[in-house]
Amino acid sequence: MTIEPGYVVGGDFRVVEHLASGGMGSVYTVEQLSTGKRRAVKVISANLAANERARERFVLEARVGSKIDSDHVVEVVSAGIDEGSGAPFLVMEFLEGEELADVVQRRGALPASEVKEIFTQLGHALGLAHAQGIVHRDLKPENIFVGVSRRQGVPFTVKILDFGIAKLVAERTNDGTQPMGTPLYMAPEQTDRNGAIAPTSDVWPLGLIAFYLLTGQSYWAAANDTMSQLLREVVLEPLEPASERAAALGVADELPPGFDAWFARCVVRDPSQRFPDGGTCTQALAALIDGRPAASLPNAKTVGLTPGQAPVAIRPAVTGAATAGSVGGTEIERARPASSSATKVVPVALGLLLAGGVAGFLLLDRETEGPAASPSASAPVAVATSAAPSTAPPSCPEGSRPIDGGSMFMGSAEEDLGEDVRPTHSVKVSSYCLDETEVTVEAYGACLKSGKCPKPLAVVSFPGLTDDAKKETFSSLCTFGVDGREKHPLNCVTHQEATAYCRAQGGRLPTEAEWEFAARGPSQRKYPWGEAEPDPTRLNAAGDEHATWQKDQGMKVYGQMYEGDDGFVGTAPVKSFAAGVSEGGIYDLAGNVWEWTGDWYGPYGETELTDPTGPAEGEKRVVRGGGFNGLRPSWARPAWRYKIEPDARSHAIGFRCVYERRDD
Repeated sequence: MTIEPGYVVGGDFRVVEHLASGGMGSVYTVEQLSTGKRRAVKVISANLAANERARERFVLEARVGSKIDSDHVVEVVSAGIDEGSGAPFLVMEFLEGEELADVVQRRGALPASEVKEIFTQLGHALGLAHAQGIVHRDLKPENIFVGVSRRQGVPFTVKILDFGIAKLVAERTNDGTQPMGTPLYMAPEQTDRNGAIAPTSDVWPLGLIAFYLLTGQSYWAAANDTMSQLLREVVLEPLEPASERAAALGVADELPPGFDAWFARCVVRDPSQRFPDGGTCTQALAALIDGRPAASLPNAKTVGLTPGQAPVAIRPAVTGAATAGSVGGTEIERARPASSSATKVVPVALGLLLAGGVAGFLLLDRETEGPAASPSASAPVAVATSAAPSTAPPSCPEGSRPIDGGSMFMGSAEEDLGEDVRPTHSVKVSSYCLDETEVTVEAYGACLKSGKCPKPLAVVSFPGLTDDAKKETFSSLCTFGVDGREKHPLNCVTHQEATAYCRAQGGRLPTEAEWEFAARGPSQRKYPWGEAEPDPTRLNAAGDEHATWQKDQGMKVYGQMYEGDDGFVGTAPVKSFAAGVSEGGIYDLAGNVWEWTGDWYGPYGETELTDPTGPAEGEKRVVRGGGFNGLRPSWARPAWRYKIEPDARSHAIGFRCVYERRDD
């Protein structure tokens, strides 16, 4: 349906010119008669006007946009049904500028400072949207508009286009039969019609968009291949660090230091391992670019399939005329030629209509005539993608995860782990619940305020530490009472203080057997994450950053666990190292801080034991897991044991709690 210039839409919007048409309808420049302002009107196409689902989607588009009170979301001026044509219409503000995709096509890679500004503005809109349970589901450079700024000192204004295919998590309206998103930027869970869509689904594309802006290239090696090849890479193949992919593309120098860590917290298949929302994600990128410490950054090297991944079916997508570029019998969006002018006058409504890919055509009903109604002839292909470990059921306290009991051989016969771990012996462990993360400063502070926990001293003190200068240096790494470390594990804490906290939560410190079983499992994994050797992507231990810090402090450098910078001289915020998560979904069982156990130290025996609790008394308690200052890979082994006096306050020791599991 084409409307001629001069026609008045909705009684107040006179058509000036037709701008573009796409799968959902046409876009026009209009003059609002009541105000004299120029607007953009999107009118639904004639063949869809009688489609109830399309009408509902149109209404939803208007309603969603109005819920987000941000200058960085396109303003919806009006919406309704035009009496003359009977077609639904949507009136939006008219912006001067260009889509972000065109900016990159025209200029190439953008400076990090500009990327920071773009993401800061995106974060404002996404933070507000995600707080209301609104998920965009199709973030991509074509749906981000860079317009003329009306604010002094701000070079441009970023607007997010097309919240019309957003999913209201609290009010699910989609029947789940069609995924929404664009393959190049679509999160893996969006390939499954029953996939759980959440704010984390918008975090995935933010990582890919940042890579694209900084390098001028797509992260995906299969970006120009068939749809099936691209989706296979998205949901199945190992995800290389951003720096390695950039190096393969010849643009490694374009990424700022630490980008791998941030990227790995976005582009990880397990949604629970991503930044929780767009606001947090964009703030972390801004901090990274500024060179400030950024909370919750893992450093992932190769984040591929992790233990416990569940199969998901890639279902054939329907295609539509709005797409460009035939690949493998389906359609996929291609990069468009560079714009011929530096700035175009484009209404924001063009985002959906001109951008190809799944977003443009999956909104069409399967009964609609034309190619969009025909699914691909290929059968669904079962592939693996990381499924988020389920949150703890009611049988476990909030923040903990269930660990199913079983048997294992505790300890190790390997020579490099020392005598303390021998002999190996059979142990049976009952089911229990274990804290997902090490106890944070924030959590301990809440216990302190309740009067149930003693106040820890932010001073390092342990046998053998007699150098006052070293004591002062190490004490600077204590986390309690330090602004910005609320999400870090509490360290410089004694065994008694850790015990008091766990008791106040209705739990206790784990036994050595429980701790080792959670980290190794019955299969006796070499490390909590599997067999791969430690690297800066999997844990916070002594890397280049620690060696540099020691030199700066005038200390002797005794070595480091791996080459590379993990981003943290001291502790890291919990959940920072997604690639190092255990099979049971437990973070930092290797690295960050050593963890107190409830056991006194004693030599192992050969007797088969059930739920052992260690010696009845002793002089030293056992700590497990290695810390940020760990020098040797063996210290990250779940079987490794270290012993220390219970009243020691170490900058490298923290704890987590275990709870009785109540399975009704």
